Amino acid sequence: MKTLTHRRSRVDALPAELRDELDRRLLDNGFSGYRELTEWLARKGHPISRTAVYYHGRRLAGRVEQVRAATERARLLLAAFPGDSEAIAEAALRIAQGRIFDLLVSAAGNDPARIAVAARAIAETARAEAAPGAGPGRGPRPGISAETVLAIRAEFENPDEEP
Repeated sequence: MKTLTHRRSRVDALPAELRDELDRRLLDNGFSGYRELTEWLARKGHPISRTAVYYHGRRLAGRVEQVRAATERARLLLAAFPGDSEAIAEAALRIAQGRIFDLLVSAAGNDPARIAVAARAIAETARAEAAPGAGPGRGPRPGISAETVLAIRAEFENPDEEP
């Protein structure tokens, strides 16, 4: 199976301090003013197309939105379970497992490396859940077994094979 490789963008190749300044300017400008930003980069000796800067801005805006959404989920968890750190930890684990499973299911092109990373993350959260002392008065809680992780991985790596 042929997999597509992600070509590194010209923005990603910028020196870190310049890319950080670009990100700051994108945030300060509300993700607008791309023409001015490309002119600024050209003056700094890095001529980059407006489209490349725009796509970088879209990726950055997506990451900012993910952080905002995660912060909101954390705030809701704290409000829903005031003073109950065990319930908060359990809910956070469930959210993490759900996100990781979504990544596993949507692994682009059935990329075995991405599938392995997601499966490993699911296994780690399951281990965290079932760890002794996971909560006062509670024994190990159910999680995803190693066998289930292997079965999921096998399904994605060899979808045409019979079980």
